[in-house]
Amino acid sequence: MKKIVIAGLLTFGLAAGAGAQMMNGPMARADFVATGKAQFAATDADHDGILTKDELTAAITKQMGNAPPPQAIDQIFKMLDTNGDGKATAAEVEAAQLARFDQFDSNHDGTLTPEEAEAGRAAMMAAAPK
Repeated sequence: MKKIVIAGLLTFGLAAGAGAQMMNGPMARADFVATGKAQFAATDADHDGILTKDELTAAITKQMGNAPPPQAIDQIFKMLDTNGDGKATAAEVEAAQLARFDQFDSNHDGTLTPEEAEAGRAAMMAAAPK
């Protein structure tokens, strides 16, 4: 389950801002925000400005090819739904994505390099619950 949780976190934490693919070069914070907003819009299936667990599950299932366990979705969703009201707004998801960007941008220059992204992913995997 650890790898599923990490994959989901990356989907909506880092990879959403990188177009859910490996980075080919540095990404500025503004580009990360714009790409993250587009990812949110694509994931928000009913376009109501709120991400539900069902929408999150569908997006991760589409990306990974199989449905993650409900407990993995619960963990991911908890990070996105920061006020705990059962729905993740665009503002909440953007804040979570930016927090991840800032965490991974190790030299704090406002640009995320592929090396910083990889180091951040490795640190997340090392810190993930076993």
